[in-house]
Order: sequence, then C-alpha cells, then structure tokens
Amino acid sequence: MDVVRVRAVVRYKKTGLVRFLSAIETANAIERNLRRAEAPLEFSQGFHRKPKMSFLDPTPTGVFNLALYVTVHLQKHDESLLHRLKRSALEGLEPVQLWWTDLDVNRIVSGYLFRVILPSDCIDPERFDSQSQVFIPEKNKSGKLEDFFKRVHFEKVGKFFIVVYYQNRENLVKAKHLYQPILVKECSLVLVQRIEAICGEDGLSEVLGAKSWAVEF
Repeated sequence: MDVVRVRAVVRYKKTGLVRFLSAIETANAIERNLRRAEAPLEFSQGFHRKPKMSFLDPTPTGVFNLALYVTVHLQKHDESLLHRLKRSALEGLEPVQLWWTDLDVNRIVSGYLFRVILPSDCIDPERFDSQSQVFIPEKNKSGKLEDFFKRVHFEKVGKFFIVVYYQNRENLVKAKHLYQPILVKECSLVLVQRIEAICGEDGLSEVLGAKSWAVEF
C-alpha cells in the first residue's frame, strides 16, 4: 500500500537565552524536538539520511524570533503531534501552532514584521529620516533608509519606545542600522523581535489558517 505523505508547518517561538543559538544550532534543536516527539518523519535519500524539513530566513543571533516557521515532510497525518512537540521542546524554543497544508511558505512569504524595544530616554524619534543615506557593510549595499526599513512606526509605552517596521526578504539587514542614528546616548538594553512573516499584506499565520487546518494550544 502506498504511503500517503503530508506536509506540516510548525510555528516556533525562539526566546530567552536560546535566541543566541546560531541558525544551525537552532535547526539541530528543532530536529531533536521532532525526533523526541516521535514525529513520522520523511527522510532524504542517500548515505546520510536527514529529515526533510525547511526553514524561512534565519534571524541574527540575539533576536527574539516569534515567527520561526518550519516546514516538515511527514509520512502520515498525526493529530497529536503538536502536543508531543510541546512536551519535548527545549525551553525557549517552543512550538505554538501547527498547520497541515500543501502551501510552500518559502514561495509566498515576501518579508517580515519586526519590533524593537528601547528605553525612551535613549532615542529621539524626531531624528528619524527615512530619506537619509545608509551603508550596510555586511551586505555591501547602500541606499535610503526606507529602502531597508519600511512602514516604520514609533509608539511610546511607559518608559519605552516601541519601533515597528517591515523588511523585504531581499533587503534584510540588522535593526541597529535603524536605531543607531537616532540614539541620544549609549543604550545597554535593546530588544529586537521578529514578530511575523508577511505574505503581501497578510501575516503568514493568517494565510495558513485560511487555507489549512490549524492546531493550537
């Protein structure tokens, strides 16, 4: 009898000290989570067989990734898989949603929504100029700030400023290029979060929820 293979997309949240894991270390931790949960994994062919799984773009080390989507190829549908994944997950790298879907998320995701949290006495939002020129050494790219950081929004909440912005996948750069020019003094506390993957105008979780069956605890 033929094996009916299926595909699941799992959304993880990478927080706490785990956010300092590299992309490879994160992938290895998620693979261990799948194995410990006894997921019915589909494997690649060859001498060194590996689970068939794929990831969206990694975040820089230290960034809280609240939208770590992993596509996993499985040999069969497993209704209790998310529950077992949660039980065996590494603290700080926790699966929160699962969708059974045929969507190729790497094809439909156009960019990401980010949030930066800084003490309000460290920055002056009035200094922000979307037309200012910026050079990105690690990418060897230059251009206007708005070429890399789009839909920038500042909101003061208590003693903090929350800065929300969008980045296209082809222009992913570190948040420091946005906030460093508007610092008024040295800031020891900066929290950067990737909060969602975006498909056009919609969040990926919304798209997956509309086109597949979601499981959430």
